[in-house]
Amino acid sequence: MALLDYSQWYASVDSITGQILRARIPRVAVGEICAIHASLFSDDVIGKAQVVALSGDTAIMTVLHPVDGFRRECVVRATGDRVQVEMSVSKLGTVLDAGGLVVERLSDAMVSHDDQHTHSMPLDSMGPLYAERDPLTRPLWTGIRAIDGLLTCAIGQRIGIFAAAGSGKSSLLSMLVGGVDADVTIVALIGERGREVSEFVAGVRSSGRAGRTIVVYATSDQSAVERANAAKVAMAAAEFFRDKGARVVVYIDSLTRYARAERDIALASGELPVKRGYPLSVFDRLPKLIERAGCTYSGSITTFYTVLLESEEEADLVADEFRSLLDGHIYLSRKLTEIHHYPAIDILKSASRLFNGVTTAEQQRMAAVFRQRLSKYQELQVYIDMGEYRRGQNAENDQVLDRYERMRQFLVQSGGVWSSAEETQRLMHEATATA
Repeated sequence: MALLDYSQWYASVDSITGQILRARIPRVAVGEICAIHASLFSDDVIGKAQVVALSGDTAIMTVLHPVDGFRRECVVRATGDRVQVEMSVSKLGTVLDAGGLVVERLSDAMVSHDDQHTHSMPLDSMGPLYAERDPLTRPLWTGIRAIDGLLTCAIGQRIGIFAAAGSGKSSLLSMLVGGVDADVTIVALIGERGREVSEFVAGVRSSGRAGRTIVVYATSDQSAVERANAAKVAMAAAEFFRDKGARVVVYIDSLTRYARAERDIALASGELPVKRGYPLSVFDRLPKLIERAGCTYSGSITTFYTVLLESEEEADLVADEFRSLLDGHIYLSRKLTEIHHYPAIDILKSASRLFNGVTTAEQQRMAAVFRQRLSKYQELQVYIDMGEYRRGQNAENDQVLDRYERMRQFLVQSGGVWSSAEETQRLMHEATATA
């Protein structure tokens, strides 16, 4: 057995608690990768850890895999490497782990020799500067009438899907993945059950878009660093294809679990939960992830983030923080799923901040009429249920009831069925007509 090279910085392990490793190792930087050796006399790397904080002369690291089998004799060595992911066009049609490595291929499409050239993409890159951003003026058609007609999104927009358990989040996400026409689709499954990852991958494989899709995953049993890095790998891949001129759409399911992973890392590093149960560093990292989306003069990244709500009725301060960072919010309703109204979008609670910038004056007029009538119908519903409503006393209210069925038919849409922009406009006109 060869003694490790003393010219390299190394240190013995001070402690291992959960996934957190502490070692007094000099000249390391936050974000650096360190190699873990079984002992001073072994040059075999048995694991890797990422430096997440520095405290005095101690480096606090998160181990990137299970720590079973680690001993006091373990030695940590600084590598000088940062967390990066190797990207190439050949990774289209693949499933990637939290390290950006290919786990399996979704498509058998052949990749040319030129497409094999790889680029090292940083996981923690900054978003484009304002001078590099292109204004968001082009609509993004999803094929979902409720969104395209009333919550029209823009290419390059950041949209949150806010949903409590059992409100149809997975159904809407599947409709979006199948309906949005993008050059590249990237789906990051953060903290999901292994069964759900398997089912989603099977669905993508059987679709006609497998060759243009990348799935990145980190299941709930993986470390917090892996769960956080999976979202960053997805964004790094999106930046790679955006810089090649592609129109990329990213789905991160979920932003909540990403924030929880960052929280777990920060708490384990010794930070205090001073803001809504989260350390302050989490609220510094969130906008850095979100701001990586948008349009540049070469390509675009549109992002949909799912946000998990504990309750539809009670205020959720963390969800409100997410909403303040996004360009639009789509709220789902469990009450709608109970009456088999899919997608279960609560139109009156939802909004797209870029709606007026990507729609015509006529569509804006129809959307305003639609919302007004929907709001009025919900007010009248109480009297209808009580049997107290009498027709003929208010012509406007009667008209709302007469048109409601067309409005409902406009909003309800079966999975696997998408509408063109032209069809959405036509049906919206019929739903908001005065006669």
